[in-house]
Amino acid sequence: MTGPLPDPAPTTPSTTPWSGPARRLFGSSLAARLLRVILGCYLVVAVAVTGVQVFTEYRSAHQRLEADIRAMERTFGEGLADALWNFNAGVLRGILRGVAEMPVVTGAEVRDEHGGLVERVGDAAGVQRWPALFDRPFERRFELVYTDENRRPHRVGHWIVRSNDGIALDQVKETLIVILINSLLKTLALLAIFSVVVHRMVGVPLAEIGAFVTGLDARTLGARPLRLRARGHHELHLLAGVFNAMAAKLRRAFDDNAALLRDLQEANATLQARVEERTRDLERLAVTDPLTGLSNRRALDEALVEAVREEGAGFSLILADIDHFKAINDRHGHAVGDAVLVALAGALGDAARPGDRLGRWGGEEFVILCPATDLASAQALAESMRLRVAGTEIAGVGRRTCSFGVAERIAGESVDGLLARADAALYAAKHNGRDRVETADAPALDRRSAA
Repeated sequence: MTGPLPDPAPTTPSTTPWSGPARRLFGSSLAARLLRVILGCYLVVAVAVTGVQVFTEYRSAHQRLEADIRAMERTFGEGLADALWNFNAGVLRGILRGVAEMPVVTGAEVRDEHGGLVERVGDAAGVQRWPALFDRPFERRFELVYTDENRRPHRVGHWIVRSNDGIALDQVKETLIVILINSLLKTLALLAIFSVVVHRMVGVPLAEIGAFVTGLDARTLGARPLRLRARGHHELHLLAGVFNAMAAKLRRAFDDNAALLRDLQEANATLQARVEERTRDLERLAVTDPLTGLSNRRALDEALVEAVREEGAGFSLILADIDHFKAINDRHGHAVGDAVLVALAGALGDAARPGDRLGRWGGEEFVILCPATDLASAQALAESMRLRVAGTEIAGVGRRTCSFGVAERIAGESVDGLLARADAALYAAKHNGRDRVETADAPALDRRSAA
């Protein structure tokens, strides 16, 4: 800037934070110099004096605390050494408790000459009362030497007294409170100086800057420059010029950010679509057998409960089990066994009807849920599946067979009851020679259970 800035349009006094007589008291470029004087006086007088006083009082209290701790060696050391030498645990414990009850002690312990713990009282850390800078635990170690009747010294161990710097602050906290109150009064006096001196020197320019900034938003940023009405050409005018340059840069940055935001929104939409697709894949994997691609046990359990609830008694269940499957694994290996499971799952799926639900129950066992199907229809479906399986040629093992157990749900029957009857029918198919279909009804199941 090379000259005074032009005045902006007049502003109503009520639109700025300062009004009335205070507005006429504002000066110009002396603000920075006065601020340095006032802040310097405050920092030198208030901070330095307060800091020295607090440190001096704390140091003095800490030295007294140290002296009290050292005095304990003369007071209790001989008694502890004598009790430790004579293995008098009661006396040792009593002395330590007396030590721990002293105001300057948070805890104490005695150890033998090998470092083994003999007795401990109190809390090593104590209760924190002050900030960690001043409330720090410390300990002092004193040797225990017993002098026998021949005046020969014997080292019998050592004892440790624990204390905390916070105790020193507790002893001088009233003095510290007086010092802090004194500092507070100095601060209030300084605030009064600010209200009279600093306010009148920089108040109006800062108020104009504040009013200008308050009216800024993404639309108005950079639309009009900031101009101060105060006379002169001082630092606040330079600040206004810097602010105008910064506002222009921010305007350009906002425009760039808006374009970037659009790009990010497009990328986010793409990413969200991918996340949703991946979520659907994970949900599908959670209910799908990874080997055969059929519904897994978890999905079948849920489907069974839902089918029993919705279908009532008009619902049938088929259990299918591959015959001699263990022999396939033992003879050809698990890779071939997996191939057999995949091939026969495909054969069962080819024979199933559109409304049926086929899934792998576990191991070599499959389940077919047949809604709106009576026992005879379910038996016919199982027979067609048996024939389809028996006619399937599998590389390396030839043709295999399956046994089937069929049960129609009885009104009021639970899922477990229906499964038990179907499993009993499957057991009968295995027992009667395999590669066959057996059905189960309520009377037959009752007779089998009774047997």
